[in-house]
Amino acid sequence: MTKKTKNQGFVLIVSILTLTALLMTGSYLLSLTNSENKISVVQSLATKNYYLAETGINEMIWKIQNNQATKNAFIAGTLSSANNISRTNIFGETNASYQVRVENTATAEAWIISTSTYQIADNISQRVVKSYITRPTGSSEEWEFSSFAGGRGSQQNGNFTFTGSGIVLTANGGRLHANQVFKVQGAEVVVNDGIVSASNVINVVSGGRLTLNGTSYQSAPTTTIDMLQIDFDSTDPNSWKNRALASGTVYTETQFKNLPSGTTLNGIIYVTGEAEIIGKNFTINGVLIADEEIEITLSGQIVTVTADPIYGGGLLSKDDVEFTTAGGTITINGLIYAADDLEITSSGTNFTVNGSLTGFDARITASGGSIILNYVPENFLPVIDPSYNTTAPIIQIDHWEEQY
Repeated sequence: MTKKTKNQGFVLIVSILTLTALLMTGSYLLSLTNSENKISVVQSLATKNYYLAETGINEMIWKIQNNQATKNAFIAGTLSSANNISRTNIFGETNASYQVRVENTATAEAWIISTSTYQIADNISQRVVKSYITRPTGSSEEWEFSSFAGGRGSQQNGNFTFTGSGIVLTANGGRLHANQVFKVQGAEVVVNDGIVSASNVINVVSGGRLTLNGTSYQSAPTTTIDMLQIDFDSTDPNSWKNRALASGTVYTETQFKNLPSGTTLNGIIYVTGEAEIIGKNFTINGVLIADEEIEITLSGQIVTVTADPIYGGGLLSKDDVEFTTAGGTITINGLIYAADDLEITSSGTNFTVNGSLTGFDARITASGGSIILNYVPENFLPVIDPSYNTTAPIIQIDHWEEQY
């Protein structure tokens, strides 16, 4: 074999190897592009499915609020498959659908489970979204509870938890109740002439103490209690929002947030959005209502709520009520009402409630200072008057989702 022939053979081999490498690289790039396209399609489907499932949740909530038969079944705890929803051809798209089922866990409480499906060619995506909803139904001219955690149907709700270090919660009169677990941990609750009750159990753990003085006693398990209904913003002329529009004051979230330290407000004060009092001295002679959270954050300041002789006194939230304090003084003469979580985190604060604490779930964590709860119904009875609270909103409590 000549040298020229050998060179030609070498060039041929190199050319074949180079061509093979180029083909493999091209194949890899095509595969990578195809994979990225598939990922992009999957992500797009997942996003569409999420909004489809959320649409199903919202439609069921609307149905419970506006369809009388479904509303009655929800409140009575008799929801069935007849109340479920099935939709196809969503917004004109034949490949989009959702099915929604609703299941009571207790009267006026239920899980809504929405499953959405979206298909593009051979790609099918599903998503399941679950939301837990409740509607307070308690209506009474009397309220015997100095503290109340009213969630039912789930161990994650309806608990009253007091955790602390070097602090005592002193409750004078009234009934301290949890629809699930009443828990004292690492702190002491002293009850003078009152009742401690739980629909599940009373737990005193990790150095906690529960001291019952005078005529006080404890009871568990008991029946569950309906949470008070507060008419925040229905079309009824007696809803809190309409009363504020007629004879009180309505603020936007921003307007309320921008009120200066030292502000004093009187009568019915309604906030469309979150009501924040942060680092300010503040006085409310009447009732503060928010259709989102009430958030009070202090560092040595003073916040006072005084009961109005006509309206009573209180802080009412359609969502959470959260106190985060370091030092300072908080005095609430009336009802603290959280349709969702009521949370107090206090360090060295003198915290006094002359009225009642009511939340779907309640947690107090404190160190130093003092927490005193005096059952004074005359401060909040005008607030819970049934003639002004004929209905209550459906509150969405929990949110859980799964994609598959």
